[in-house]
Amino acid sequence: MVSYAAERRIASGQPDYWDHATRLELAVLAKDEQKTTDAAGDALASIREFWEPETTVRNLRLIREARKKRQEAVPWAKEIEDELSRKGKEMEKALKGEVKK
Repeated sequence: MVSYAAERRIASGQPDYWDHATRLELAVLAKDEQKTTDAAGDALASIREFWEPETTVRNLRLIREARKKRQEAVPWAKEIEDELSRKGKEMEKALKGEVKK
């Protein structure tokens, strides 16, 4: 149901960051590396606020930690997590730089 709703919103031509982030999280849960990569690119391109990827990173970290406890390695998911975190920090730093001016 969640997947269908996110895909419908994306297909509508007016998706936002959260639609892509939902698709990303669902792809990680499904262990679908190709869909994860595609969704990550879309999510990264649609970030509007620095805190948006922080939320997704937290969710991806929870998934990764749960899998680690079950000894299920999905190394490519950590790379996506790191990239989202980097982008959010980069945006926050830029915003703070603008505020100081």
